[in-house]
Amino acid sequence: MATTTRFKKVLLFMMLVPALSFGQKKSVGIRIVQDQSTMLYDFETNLLLKKKGFKIQVLLENVEGVYVFASIKDSVYRFSEKDTIYDFVYLPMLKLKEDPFNNEKELNISETGWSYWFYDPKVESHPFSRKITHLDGDRIVCTKNIKILYNINDMEQVRMDDVKEPLY
Repeated sequence: MATTTRFKKVLLFMMLVPALSFGQKKSVGIRIVQDQSTMLYDFETNLLLKKKGFKIQVLLENVEGVYVFASIKDSVYRFSEKDTIYDFVYLPMLKLKEDPFNNEKELNISETGWSYWFYDPKVESHPFSRKITHLDGDRIVCTKNIKILYNINDMEQVRMDDVKEPLY
């Protein structure tokens, strides 16, 4: 009888450990900062920015990174907030090269490629600025300073004051 009780406790413990380790809350928050700070809540949030540099702050909670799609064409709007991205499994193959520690202060724009902005303390570099803000628990805030756009398709830098179209 004692062996059965012990086995049930071990079985219960084995079932709870994965639930506890995978049950951590995961969330991402994105804020755009230029003269004022705006949190992006909705899928179709529109911001009117001045033709100058800005910051993108990303709050990561139990998430290593985010995929970012930036383009001067509105092709990203073929998706709605609830649509499935069928090519999602191929995103790692579509990753654009990012400069380490955001040294160039560029935002990659492309029609097909995705940037992967991540923070892993075990990796030597990451695409965010060097300073990472650790909040309570497993929450961190990473910043990407943007002073220039890099058009992957044309392989050229685009100054912010030369941008004539909306950025999606």
